[in-house]
Amino acid sequence: MKTSNFPVLCVDTTALLFVLVYTIPGMLIMMSYLNIFSTCILIILRKIIKLIRRLSNQKKMPDIVEQGIVLGISLLFLFAYLLIMATLMHLNNPENDTFVMSLYFYVISMTTVGFGDITLIDHTVLALIRVLFVFCIGLVMVSLVFNAIRELAAAYQRRLLELSHSVVNKTLELAKSHKMKTLGSNAITNGEDTINTEIH
Repeated sequence: MKTSNFPVLCVDTTALLFVLVYTIPGMLIMMSYLNIFSTCILIILRKIIKLIRRLSNQKKMPDIVEQGIVLGISLLFLFAYLLIMATLMHLNNPENDTFVMSLYFYVISMTTVGFGDITLIDHTVLALIRVLFVFCIGLVMVSLVFNAIRELAAAYQRRLLELSHSVVNKTLELAKSHKMKTLGSNAITNGEDTINTEIH
């Protein structure tokens, strides 16, 4: 894969039509694809963590810790993927592409920013298929990280709700016990007053 500076743009009507036709259903399909695959990977990661925990005879870990581990593994996969792809791109064309430029190309492309300052020179079908494959996997990885962050935030919110419910329950129990003590001491005081009035 070779890269170069972005050439002068020329607008072609068939290309413009293709972009318009692709954009409407294509983006919906792409978002669904990314969500489905990243959710499946998250489910698989959670099952692996539960299996490891079961094999090591550990107790159930808090949900927030489990989601944090899933996020860490997702980030590790994403960074490893980026480093491997950037290294392959650099090794394939060391004259044009420094490692930093290759890493920049993949980060910008996989996050769908795509400034266009670095583009492909090699337009063979095999190169385009390879790029499409690389970017689809990369987009799944990016989507996986965002889904893991969302799941971690949801687990954190559930934990906060559990803590607030336990604080409310303990406060109600303390209030009830304080009320019972107050009522009990008032009953004793009232009983002594009635005994004293009956004696007089």
